[in-house]
Amino acid sequence: MHIRRILPLLTAMLLVGGMAAASELLQNREIIFPEIAAIAAGALLTPKRAWNTDSRRMFLSIAVCAVLGVLIVRLCPFGTALQMCIAFAVAQVLFLCSRTTFAPMISAIVLPVLLQTESPVYIAAAVILTALILLCRAALIRLNILTDTPYEKLPLPDRAAYGSMLLCTALGICLILLSQAMHLPFLAAPPLLVAFTEFRKPDSVSRRDPLRVILLLTACAAAGTLLRMLLCVRLGAPLFAAAVLTIAAAYGIMRALKLTLPPAAAIAILADLIPQEALPHFPAQIACGIAGLVLLSFAFRRSDRKAVLSAHTV
Repeated sequence: MHIRRILPLLTAMLLVGGMAAASELLQNREIIFPEIAAIAAGALLTPKRAWNTDSRRMFLSIAVCAVLGVLIVRLCPFGTALQMCIAFAVAQVLFLCSRTTFAPMISAIVLPVLLQTESPVYIAAAVILTALILLCRAALIRLNILTDTPYEKLPLPDRAAYGSMLLCTALGICLILLSQAMHLPFLAAPPLLVAFTEFRKPDSVSRRDPLRVILLLTACAAAGTLLRMLLCVRLGAPLFAAAVLTIAAAYGIMRALKLTLPPAAAIAILADLIPQEALPHFPAQIACGIAGLVLLSFAFRRSDRKAVLSAHTV
């Protein structure tokens, strides 16, 4: 019983800590890919995979989206706000066409745009870290610690699915533009956009238990911020220490709240990537951003009703 919980957590801590250590050793922050924490949470810290997908599609989704994100920064002659809107719109189309529920791919394309990353180092880090998580998951399955989950391809998108995607894209773009105009970029942090995409589902936890969702993501943001400020800023400890304890704290918060939401882990690790001067305001921005997105998620109720009426009509 204990090893089934401890070994996956230790594996996730080792991978996230190794990522932070490599970033410090090579003096390159672009190695830190916060969504790895979300992928680790959904692929290692739950008995069954959190998304309806398979390892091949997870790997390809992250690789393709990481490349597209860097290309948008390099090739689109627009400011960060418009580039982020383009990245989010492209990600929504890819997500819908993937016929999976693997939403972390959205962060892989939006994050390099938010950070204005042009280096192939980001792509290499995202691809290698994703591959390592998938290899670790395969090993844990062979040890009968995790359960393999078969992938069932989602049906081809119908009119209702396209409508839901367009609504999500429009609302997400509004938040991106608002956050950039107010110079509060983490109101639309990439993991929040991932969470908002997952909120499209009719059984979304954001509509069943909105307060717990807001509390979870805010607490994870606060934990990541406090650990970095205490260990790295105050005590001068290496980022490795903060990252390892942050992923453990995120896991503990999810267990305490009895809610596993992978983007919460990515939010916690994002605190290890942002500029030091942004840390004091980071949890507040995340709290406001997730509260707004939870409220906006109720807009999908109307599209859900339309889908049901359309199905009955047919």
